Amino acid sequence: MRAERAPFLESDAVPSPDGTDPDEEMQWPGTKLQQSPFFLDIQQAVIKRRLTTSAPDYVGYLSTVSAYLQLPQPKRQQAYGAITRVLSETVEIAADIIIHLARRRSG
Repeated sequence: MRAERAPFLESDAVPSPDGTDPDEEMQWPGTKLQQSPFFLDIQQAVIKRRLTTSAPDYVGYLSTVSAYLQLPQPKRQQAYGAITRVLSETVEIAADIIIHLARRRSG
């Protein structure tokens, strides 16, 4: 799918508001909490979720992703078509949830 998406979009991921690389151990907003004088003991946890959906529903989901919505309509339709051609009948989606815990500094 990435190869089919590549002529249209380098990535369809939502970038971090503070520019944190997706490979960094601590993700935003944990990075913001680490910089704050109000919090300490910042922890990050990942709740792994895997969802399965049909190929048409997955392309429907892609139609809500801002990276695709920013493409001109003809290019967007071409991207959806190219992606649809390589998808299997069902698609597994990684829908992990990243959570952050922190303690408020006293005083």
